Amino acid sequence: MTGPLWWTGWLRLELRHGNIPAVLHALHQQGIPLYDVHPHGHRCTITIRLSDFRTVHRTCRRHRVRFRILSKAGWPFALRRLRRRPSMLAGAAVFICLLYGLSSVIWDVTVSGAKDADVAATVLQAARELGVAPGAWKSRVVDLAGLQTALLTRVPDVAWVGVTVEGTRVNIQVLEKVPGTAAPATTPVDVVASKPGVIRRVLATRGQALVRPGQTVQPGQVLISGQLAGGVRQVAAAGQVMAEVWYTSRVEVPLTPTRDALTGRFVAEDYLNLGSLQLRVWGWREPGFSQVLERDTESDWHIGTWKLPIQWRHVELYEATTEQLQRSRDEALREALTLAAQDVRARMHDGQVLGQKVLQQQVERGKLYATVLTWTEEDIGQTRPVANDTPSPSHS
Repeated sequence: MTGPLWWTGWLRLELRHGNIPAVLHALHQQGIPLYDVHPHGHRCTITIRLSDFRTVHRTCRRHRVRFRILSKAGWPFALRRLRRRPSMLAGAAVFICLLYGLSSVIWDVTVSGAKDADVAATVLQAARELGVAPGAWKSRVVDLAGLQTALLTRVPDVAWVGVTVEGTRVNIQVLEKVPGTAAPATTPVDVVASKPGVIRRVLATRGQALVRPGQTVQPGQVLISGQLAGGVRQVAAAGQVMAEVWYTSRVEVPLTPTRDALTGRFVAEDYLNLGSLQLRVWGWREPGFSQVLERDTESDWHIGTWKLPIQWRHVELYEATTEQLQRSRDEALREALTLAAQDVRARMHDGQVLGQKVLQQQVERGKLYATVLTWTEEDIGQTRPVANDTPSPSHS
């Protein structure tokens, strides 16, 4: 018996001889709960709470009913047994402490995302120097952000580091740097506008910012200059120039588009391939489908590293059909906005779409033709070698 009764303790009694019904009635009158009552002949088995034993004992004596204890269980009896066996109690305490101690130790450190084995080994060595290694305490990896920054500093070949802790296992995820993408830091360059726009914010990490928020710029205009102190000193200008840029997209959306679908009917065929020769061994019925989608799988039988010239090919021919859908003008317009946003995202660089507006729309020959204006916020800066013979553009 489990539940709340287990915590208070319970007894299983067998009542014998005497006026057993009177005992049960008296216990009921006194509010004593009885469980699993099973009368059989001149005997009856009941289950009571340990706290009700004295009342049951007095009632049985009053009605001259004898009883014997068949079983007893619950937390009070378990605690009594543990007190009689202190070694077992001590062993349980030691086990809990040992389990807690083992769960507080790092048992495995793995590196994922590193294609180069040398980079993975370098990351593991750096983690070991920072105290993250098998056998170390998990408290070493409480500050995940600090650990990630330290690893990124110690391993120059990675561009990003992420640390996750799962139980007693630490997984270090890394993203290797792509070689050859960074421009030499010693080459003097300017950051110029790659497209027209209105400046929203400028963050110059190196060089001198020549534009300010709200200013309209044109392609090729210097945004962050690599010339300092009037051109005496030249650096590789770097930074982020976020600007509002406008795009115009001309899209067309059919009002009755078609869609290919499967009816569920199919025919299976099996072939035995002997080199370039194919022998059909099963599925002789021709499907007779007007449109067919074919899916086939071929075996890859080998003897060691030698591929056998005999292979088995299984083909399934599915009946396909073309469905014609109906779009309302509003649905087609929403689709046009989605297509325009996809077109703009393919043309912009490192930014986000701020909004859209339909400039013109018309329906002709079952299609919706729309001209959509989309404005974005994106980084329009690109590097260009410093032109020593031309002055820096002034603010407009």
